[in-house]
Amino acid sequence: MVYLQYNPGKTGKNKVEEIKMNTVEQIKLFMEPRSVALVGVSSRTGMHSFNILENILDLGYRGNVYPINPNTSTILGRKTYSSIKKIDADVDLAVVSTPRSQSPGIIEECIKKGIKAIIIVGQGFADASDEEGKQLQENIIRMIRNTETRIIGPNTIGVSNPFVDFSTSFAKQSEIKRLPIGVISQTGMFSGSFPDLNLLGKGIDLGNACDLDFADCLEYFEYDQDTKIIFLHIEGIKNGRRFIEVARRVAKKKPILALKTGVSPRSAKVAQSHTGSMIGKNEIWEGVLKQCGIIRIGDFDEIGDLIKAFSHLPLMKGRSIAIISLSGGIGLMAMDACEEYQLNIPELSPETREKIISISPEWHTINNPVDIWPAMGISRRPFGEVLRTTIEAVLTDKRIDAVLLIVGAWFESISPPFSEIVLEVANKFKDKPIAWAPYEGWLYKITAREIEDKIKKHGKVAVFSSPKRALRALSKLADYSAFQRGE
Repeated sequence: MVYLQYNPGKTGKNKVEEIKMNTVEQIKLFMEPRSVALVGVSSRTGMHSFNILENILDLGYRGNVYPINPNTSTILGRKTYSSIKKIDADVDLAVVSTPRSQSPGIIEECIKKGIKAIIIVGQGFADASDEEGKQLQENIIRMIRNTETRIIGPNTIGVSNPFVDFSTSFAKQSEIKRLPIGVISQTGMFSGSFPDLNLLGKGIDLGNACDLDFADCLEYFEYDQDTKIIFLHIEGIKNGRRFIEVARRVAKKKPILALKTGVSPRSAKVAQSHTGSMIGKNEIWEGVLKQCGIIRIGDFDEIGDLIKAFSHLPLMKGRSIAIISLSGGIGLMAMDACEEYQLNIPELSPETREKIISISPEWHTINNPVDIWPAMGISRRPFGEVLRTTIEAVLTDKRIDAVLLIVGAWFESISPPFSEIVLEVANKFKDKPIAWAPYEGWLYKITAREIEDKIKKHGKVAVFSSPKRALRALSKLADYSAFQRGE
């Protein structure tokens, strides 16, 4: 397979040149190296040492590791080398953690050694406020031109690949999970996790992106069998034309989620100084991402919501929602959110209404949203019967593309338990998403966490902290589905 890459040194029409190694194989040297040289690794180890060698060994990486430190003979029982030249073996990847002034000389040694993948960890290049840093980065770019050597960085923690127990992060990572998520960012923050957000499957921190960029990494994840969803954190992009071409192609195969930071004037200025990238106006980014079929993430909370939705739920075939709730008032609130996210709340078919009427008090009017409390509290129908009958009725309805459940965690204490009913129905209607916004504490002091853990294991239903966040996620499923259909 031959890949084509835009040549930034040429002008005029989009001229291309064949590259000697295809993009996927190039980035595999970063993500799946058989050997790695750690240039500038510290002899200090233990807590707060930020020692890349120690972190790699703790993860259980099985490739060859060559620490480069001229001031000591061993680190953590590993023989050290005074320079790259002293290593009498092939090296796939070099991780350079030296002051910026030393980097050009080390890059030159790596090129002569035949090393084709280099990560420059250090800061103070195009991200610096002085001209010296910018010039150093330009010099490095010139050095690798017309060679097979590629660079990630500078100003980066590098890469992470839990599928081969490998990470170049200098920050301690006690656990990296084998998640089907490919992360391409311009910050190292996504190498960690928050209480309700663990993103990192395979990760690439581009930093200043002086060489390898978003388009290159998208091509890698396009063909990566371990990656089902791609998440982008974007501060700025230098080669917009190529990004659009590649992103639009990849988005047809895998969902791409993007968080664009630096959208306000003040944060844009900070972002430009952070990576040295071109930022651009927010309205332009809105159009570009939509054109590419990329699902834009509006805020930090939405990252986790969309990862859940795209990981566990089928795409919506349309934009029509059925809402099932324990309260008429909550159903009305959800209707308002549907309006905001351009989701439809159609009338239920007569057949669907008849099924639900059969278990409801004769005075109860059945509409969408469906209030199931009268059937449970007034008619005293078994909770499981009411829930199963209602969900199955609306999912059978051809007018409905997805269901939002706003019901309580307390159903788990009733037989059959809530999780069993929902998963059973989800397996029966595999082409329609079911989103659950737990309504806790109304009758019993039972939380949804335990039930959510059960549901997560089966990967059929997504759980959200509020109806509005659930509907926002469902709307993005519908957006992506429309893009794939060419609408």
